[in-house]
Amino acid sequence: MNSDASGDAGTTAGTVTWTDFEQAAGDLAQRVRSRMESHRHVVMGTLRPDGSPRLSGMEAPIRSGHLWLAMTPGSLKAQDLHHDPRFALHSALDSEHLPAGDARISGVAVAADSAQQAEFVAGHHHPIEDPSLMELFVARIRRVALVRVADDALLIEGWTPSAGLVQVKQ
Repeated sequence: MNSDASGDAGTTAGTVTWTDFEQAAGDLAQRVRSRMESHRHVVMGTLRPDGSPRLSGMEAPIRSGHLWLAMTPGSLKAQDLHHDPRFALHSALDSEHLPAGDARISGVAVAADSAQQAEFVAGHHHPIEDPSLMELFVARIRRVALVRVADDALLIEGWTPSAGLVQVKQ
């Protein structure tokens, strides 16, 4: 696993790639991916320079072993990530009963290098003629949760690189 042990909030310490998460917790990764891909858009939370939260809708595809965060250069969410790379993603809700769950991923966004950008462009669902019109980050995962209702109780399945899988039923 590509995780670092230290815990500085704005670094990749204590984070892993999507592939690492998938290898460590395959069943949970499959269900979280299903929730994240159930709608075209997810909600991303970032931190503004003054520390207040910002919520933005966006696409966050998972492919080639990565969770990708692509956005318009100079967008407010891109500016936020350059200032403080921490983010949180939240899947779209299907119903109030959460039969498949409510997926959440948090971590650190790392600017994609040129090879990663070429990989993203090559696998995109529609042609990207000018990659300079996109700001691309690769998500490094710090925490994942899937929250759902099971047997009239709230079931929270969580995963971190350090603690592994944890389940709490409330």
